[in-house]
Amino acid sequence: MEKARIGGWLAAPVFVAVLALCLAPLAILFAYSFFQVDFVAIVTDPTLKNYARIAGSGTYRWLIAKAFLSGLAITALTAVIGYPVAWFIAKRVVHYKSALLTLLLVPLYTGDMVRIFAWRVLLGAEGVLNSLLMWTGAIARPLSSLLFSPLATHIVLTYNYLPFMVIGLWLAFEALDDRLVEAATDLGAGTWSAFRRVTLPLTAPGLIAGGLMVFVMVVGDYLTPQLVGGASGVTIISAINDLFGTAFDWPLGSAIAWTMLAILFCFFAAAVVAISRSSLGRAMVGGEA
Repeated sequence: MEKARIGGWLAAPVFVAVLALCLAPLAILFAYSFFQVDFVAIVTDPTLKNYARIAGSGTYRWLIAKAFLSGLAITALTAVIGYPVAWFIAKRVVHYKSALLTLLLVPLYTGDMVRIFAWRVLLGAEGVLNSLLMWTGAIARPLSSLLFSPLATHIVLTYNYLPFMVIGLWLAFEALDDRLVEAATDLGAGTWSAFRRVTLPLTAPGLIAGGLMVFVMVVGDYLTPQLVGGASGVTIISAINDLFGTAFDWPLGSAIAWTMLAILFCFFAAAVVAISRSSLGRAMVGGEA
């Protein structure tokens, strides 16, 4: 009991810091979402007009849907690319595993601006890719659609957040017992059947964890769509930024932000339920081998 009491006192400053630095700003944002703007003054009479305005606006509904659809698309794409990469590192690499994982994380050591402008140099009208295609004779003029387009945005987002998916899947593959896959093949299961019935269910917690990280970061990404998306770079995050900035409509911006947070919380809750219902998830929570 004494040790528990001491641990509680030691954890108290951390708990207070979390409340002050994380929950309190969100609570203030939530309170502002019920206010209104009257010219340059914020009226503090509680109302649901901001949320009604979001629900009734086709533009805001489309921008929110666009953000989550992009998040789902990038999550699916990183999963398809990340599965073989994570499997190779976990099951086929022995001596240089740490080096490969470090190499995988190298792009994350640089700033977002550095990575984004590197892709602009690569995909620009006079960039490396267009110059190479023109030099080989594959195209007669530069492809303008490579940059400042949804394609460029999705390429850069996939590149930026792929390491998070690979790390989640790699951890799941490290915990996967190869004897289970061998038993499935010995019992007559083909490669696809063994993957679908054994490998995929047992690595699902890593897939969900990595996918959730990718999904949340893609939905909240502001710089990438702005700098490589061109006219398609208008997102719900940029709309929130404009509302808090030039439009001075903090209440509406707060309402949109909390709408996004509520939807993200639903995705997070669904992911937690999915992981907890898996056999590996139950073993991790229960501390079983």
